[in-house]
Amino acid sequence: MKKATGIILIGLSLIGMLTNHFLIADNYQSNILSYATVLAFFSGLILVTPFKLIPLIIFDNREYDANTTIESLVQKIRLRAVLFNNISVAIFFFTIMVILIGFYLLVFPPIEKLNNEDSYLTSSLTIRIGASVLLIFLVQILFKVFKYLLRVAAFYNAKADGIEFNKLRPEIELGKLMELFTPDKYDISELQQSSVSDNLVEMIKARLIK
Repeated sequence: MKKATGIILIGLSLIGMLTNHFLIADNYQSNILSYATVLAFFSGLILVTPFKLIPLIIFDNREYDANTTIESLVQKIRLRAVLFNNISVAIFFFTIMVILIGFYLLVFPPIEKLNNEDSYLTSSLTIRIGASVLLIFLVQILFKVFKYLLRVAAFYNAKADGIEFNKLRPEIELGKLMELFTPDKYDISELQQSSVSDNLVEMIKARLIK
């Protein structure tokens, strides 16, 4: 009931925002509706937000507490997966911001236009090249971390699935279920991929050999 009320309030706030923007021209009525819209939105957000789960998901999932039941153990494993998944989503959005800022610096380099056209072109080209190199390496590192965290989250969820399936079908051994959901070949280490610098070195070596 509490969550449903919050969703309704957020929906009404969005309707009020659209009504205020397209249908109301009077400043007094517009100010009243804006105030009511903001109030409804934040009230709904407070009702929807699971404050009890925030410390578990973001800050501390209580790894130090003893596991008294299978349900508590599964919940703890799920919370580990949620924690890694949330971090990966944050890194994904941060990567998008880095890409956007990098492209902005490439298009509009932060230098003043000089009287000497050659000096301006040289400075602009230097900044663009430097920004391009930093953008490539930074995005590459962030994307690797993003993929790694997603793999770790999937690994923990698979462990929890194996425990829950064993509870549903106790005649199947837990070891076999763990091997089914998370086999030994399931590698959560960093993927070995050649970087841009490695590719450049290999190209130079190939040229020198020829």
